Amino acid sequence: MGFHRLLLALAGFVLVVGGMAPQVRAAPPSWPTEEGAPVRQWYMKTTDADGARLRHYIAEYGTEAKPGNTVIVIHGGFGADHSYLVPAIRPLADRYRFVLYDQRGSLRTPVDTPDRISYSALIEDLEQLRQRLGLETVTLMAHSMGNHLAYGYLRAHPERVAGLILVGAVPPAEFGDENPGFLRDVWRDFSKTDADAIAERTADWGREWNGRCIAIAVEEGLIPKDWAVRHPRETDPDLQALYAKTDQQQTDFSRMCFTAVNTYSGRNWRQMQGGQVYFNDAVAGAVIGDPAYQTAIQEFWPALKAFKGPVRVIIGSYDYVDLGPTYWPRLVKAIPDARLDTIPNAGHSIWMDEPVAFTQSLRAALEETSGPPDCGSGGASERDQMPRHRTCH
Repeated sequence: MGFHRLLLALAGFVLVVGGMAPQVRAAPPSWPTEEGAPVRQWYMKTTDADGARLRHYIAEYGTEAKPGNTVIVIHGGFGADHSYLVPAIRPLADRYRFVLYDQRGSLRTPVDTPDRISYSALIEDLEQLRQRLGLETVTLMAHSMGNHLAYGYLRAHPERVAGLILVGAVPPAEFGDENPGFLRDVWRDFSKTDADAIAERTADWGREWNGRCIAIAVEEGLIPKDWAVRHPRETDPDLQALYAKTDQQQTDFSRMCFTAVNTYSGRNWRQMQGGQVYFNDAVAGAVIGDPAYQTAIQEFWPALKAFKGPVRVIIGSYDYVDLGPTYWPRLVKAIPDARLDTIPNAGHSIWMDEPVAFTQSLRAALEETSGPPDCGSGGASERDQMPRHRTCH
């Protein structure tokens, strides 16, 4: 028998045997995991009005334990990336599916020109993500300036929002506005004395974070101990007298100050993620300078106070976006179904200062906006022993 005939005979044998007995198919390989949480990474393709095609980086953490337990997470910036929020959601990724993404112009979703970055485009990208995920409605979890995207999405698509979890929440007004429009509803007797007190508290905070940064740098040997005396902040604002000379030292100092701004003590600066190449300030410039954004800002508060779904605000007592907090205790009273959870001794990156308290608060917020998770599988973990506002039955 020739070689070709032998191959044909073997092929026929395989076909016959294959038809006689079912083949055992191997289970598909699982997705990569990070600390036990499965991570699925993919790209969402969109097309702009002029035909330009973009690829948006998406990262799904965890699994959807039951319908409705998918949460889209919106990072801050504008122009940051998603990765700094992973430690915030990872402890609950065994019960919820968190969909994080890099907004257009951010690190993993580059654009060919800043002209492609606009507030309206960011809102439409978020709507496209909801559609690609096949969700009729969605719970949005936003952090920092990401809250301004959440408000804008609520304004544009109120029927698609199941609930809002606002973390380190920038109030629904222009950031830094000393007389925000919502005061007419929530603080009618707001006076110049109140405005001056807020301004003074903000100035104190600025001096404090700078002092923390300098103190840490002294401890780490980057600058001399008497630097603050010989080079006061007022006369040497650019920190030209630093001992830090190498790229590593300069990066460390930058991270120390970045952490001092975003956390309560700044001592955990080695754990701080993001900053520098993880932030594209061209995105911030494009969005903040967009007239559509300036128009939308005026409608954030009307959209939020008209929303009938659950709104849960989680903020640190030392968060610079609303020190105290000052505005949010009043704002939540004017929103139909809102609750505020203030975490003491925490800054803007709450999960870095008080990780257990933050996870407890986020768990409660998720249960109240997305519904309790399916607790039917798996044993109790250390995280399961945390107090809850609602329990699984």
